[in-house]
Amino acid sequence: MSRTLALMTKIPLSICISTCLLVACSKQPVLQLGEEEVVVNEAETIANIVGLLTNELKHQYVEPKQRVLRDTHPKSNGCVHGTFKASSDIALEFNYGVFSDEQEHPLWIRFSNSVEERTSDRNDDFRGFGLKLFNVTGERLAVPGDEQHTQDFLFLGHDAFFAKDAQQFFDFFDATFSGNRNQYLVTHPLSLWNIFRGAQVFGNQLDMNWFSVTPYRLGETNAQGFADTTVKYKLQACDNTGREFNEKSDGDDYLREVMTQQLQAGEGCFDFYLQKQLDPKEQLMEDARYAWEEKNTPFIKVARITIPAQGLGSPEQQEYCENLSFNPWHGLEVHKPLGSLNRARRDVMKAISDFRLKTNGIERKEPTGLERF
Repeated sequence: MSRTLALMTKIPLSICISTCLLVACSKQPVLQLGEEEVVVNEAETIANIVGLLTNELKHQYVEPKQRVLRDTHPKSNGCVHGTFKASSDIALEFNYGVFSDEQEHPLWIRFSNSVEERTSDRNDDFRGFGLKLFNVTGERLAVPGDEQHTQDFLFLGHDAFFAKDAQQFFDFFDATFSGNRNQYLVTHPLSLWNIFRGAQVFGNQLDMNWFSVTPYRLGETNAQGFADTTVKYKLQACDNTGREFNEKSDGDDYLREVMTQQLQAGEGCFDFYLQKQLDPKEQLMEDARYAWEEKNTPFIKVARITIPAQGLGSPEQQEYCENLSFNPWHGLEVHKPLGSLNRARRDVMKAISDFRLKTNGIERKEPTGLERF
């Protein structure tokens, strides 16, 4: 049993319930709209995360010529191509980057389970959605600098994260790899609560809502150098098949199988929404454990993703999917990721991707988005 899944069985139910119901009282920094917190020693923390995860991969994949998978989200539940098209009626304040001028872009999506090992889809888990748009032009983020025409967005099947920031991310995995995850979570009730709520089973990945969890700039910076507009993103299925998880008949790889069946017969579709930060005390920049409540800042539709009928079973397609690198810093300045966790993602995802591809003997190549198998 994986470490993540063991969590829910090893912690006594009474402790789980009591800690999950506690309200987190941690002090939040007083920030302005669009302002990020300056964190002392954050670069050192991020370097520690890189070292921790890289060392774990080296211990996990010790067999000669054993393929190194991602440190998290190692199991792909399907990789599909499609089209992204910006809406025609986007408000001027959101008319930037890939959302401007009814832009249309080819795309690839990688669906995944997040637990560190390949496990059954029947297990409770966070589910992932890596989105990569192609033929994207404009002023780009300088780092990581390994792709010049893409825009990546990352989503989870839950609206809040298990870690507040880079430091908590390190502390969580440090405790996990040393066998102390349960003790850590008992003292971090909001993290435990988000895992309890977010680790689920779903009937169909094409029916789910997906959330960016972390914030992003949209557009320019203001006179103070802060993001003029700060947003989070959400994907919502255009139509819902209503399919639910069937404990009796769904197998270990049913998420891929269900999506394959749907895309053999027709298409999938998601509407792309944003939420604007209106109050920095209500919509926190630096604490990804809190969702931005819709009652305080409504979702606004800005684009649509269309996934046409296609197959998922080709070995060549699966190989292409495994070699893709996702990083929210693959993209434009106007879509700059914000907050501590995103700053960690910038360096950690690049380092892990470099290690994985190099160890597997794969030369990094920027995909075009037009690959078909």
